[in-house]
Amino acid sequence: MKKTSIHHVPGNFVVLIFGFAAILRILVGFHPHSGQNNFHGSTKAYGGDFEAQRHWMEITYHLPVGDWYWYDLEYWGLDYPPLTAYVSYVCGLLSHYLVGPESVALDASRGIEDPVHKAYMRVTVLVLDLLIFGSALWYSTAQKDKKSLWAILVALSQPAIILIDHGHFQYNTVALGLSISAFSYMVQPEFISCILGSFLFCLALNFKQMTLYYAPAVFFYLLGRCFSRPKVFILRFLLLGFTVLATFGILWAPLVNFGPSHRSTTAFERIEQVLRRCFPFERGLFEGKVANLWCVLSTKPFNIRDRIDSELQPVVALGFTVAMILPASFSLFRVGYRTFDDVRNHWNSLLWGTTSCALGFFLASFQVHEKSILLALAPCTMLLWEDPSFVDWFSLGCVWSLWPLLQVDRLHVAYVSSVTIFLCLIWVRLIGKGKTKNSETAFSGVLQVVPTLSYLGMVGLHLSQIFLEVPPKLPDLFEVLWSVAGCGMFFVAWFVTCVKLLHARTVDAAIGTTKVKAE
Repeated sequence: MKKTSIHHVPGNFVVLIFGFAAILRILVGFHPHSGQNNFHGSTKAYGGDFEAQRHWMEITYHLPVGDWYWYDLEYWGLDYPPLTAYVSYVCGLLSHYLVGPESVALDASRGIEDPVHKAYMRVTVLVLDLLIFGSALWYSTAQKDKKSLWAILVALSQPAIILIDHGHFQYNTVALGLSISAFSYMVQPEFISCILGSFLFCLALNFKQMTLYYAPAVFFYLLGRCFSRPKVFILRFLLLGFTVLATFGILWAPLVNFGPSHRSTTAFERIEQVLRRCFPFERGLFEGKVANLWCVLSTKPFNIRDRIDSELQPVVALGFTVAMILPASFSLFRVGYRTFDDVRNHWNSLLWGTTSCALGFFLASFQVHEKSILLALAPCTMLLWEDPSFVDWFSLGCVWSLWPLLQVDRLHVAYVSSVTIFLCLIWVRLIGKGKTKNSETAFSGVLQVVPTLSYLGMVGLHLSQIFLEVPPKLPDLFEVLWSVAGCGMFFVAWFVTCVKLLHARTVDAAIGTTKVKAE
């Protein structure tokens, strides 16, 4: 995307947008976090994701790097890739000196919920969010006009992202920000930008393993860019391969070279241990009530987990996932392969493609978490002016699908407040100049009833949960209904992304393209 100076728009607009985003995040941070006061009642480990992230700061700060992925795995053992571990070390170091040694004292600090340390933890998320995710949104926007600033405001106000990172407590925006930055570089005419984009995407992969949801889309788009110039195909492919191997090699080298202090291990065993921690296949097909295919098919009368052998479940899940990501992968290869016409066309196609792949993984892959829907939401929200009604609907559907998790965290007030603010932003856009007249919406023809039915269903289930009593024989009735309805909406969303990619390719074929010199 063309980078435009910040001075092209009034500075007060920028201050207002990022100030509003910061205040919204801070206010959500005053609500409970996951596992606060051990509300989950776990018998194995105290708390939830908040305590897990804090504990990782503790072990990375005090223990040698070789022990990080081996230490007391029953108590929130480190199970994110190396870059998360390094960031945890820096945060632990700062906590030791800014908050006090007791905040990250090895073992002795377990379960600590001191107000000062809580504030510190919240600040780390806030700073990394605005620094990485916020800057990614800013620099990936083509025009720094009021219309583009509105799109940035909407992206920064996504209730699902805010509630998970600043309420529940995680650092998803780091991986999401790195990914969006990577995409914005990959679609530049100069191939050197693809290499820089690959480096940033490798950082995202090494921060949160679930960014693999984007990997097929990225791989096939870049493969198409390599094939677009046959004479330099091998050179381009080798440069991308070297970038990936070098980035992974540098980040993984300490973990490969140094093993745990309590036992002798080979380099292969150390790599295997990190991979086992990052991809815990032993946990089963899915956990909790997630709005995907396998959770829905595990309800009566399907009971799919009882009908398919546990050893075959990962294979079946892989097959369905591949089938669902193929349309986007093929389309993006065609986009990358064709002569380079316009950055915006490539940018929009890559955003639709990464959204489609992320949805394919969310709906059909093995061991999916509710929070993984953020990976589909992040690139989708950047398409606000391409299809406003779809982005509005998908944004609300994503946060609605997280309700079963958010109510466990006691984020009821934060949920209602953040969704209300987001609805106000939609309303202001619709009544003001922000309403687009020429954008094509996916909700036409047969699909035009989808938003209305979805909104009625969302509100109806919320009201039913408030006023209806759950039958004793069906204690998880509403969680299941949330999963089924959410899965249905996300299947529609996946179908829309496939149609959008097909339509974009058809239009290109009709109008023709011209080669950009920089290509």
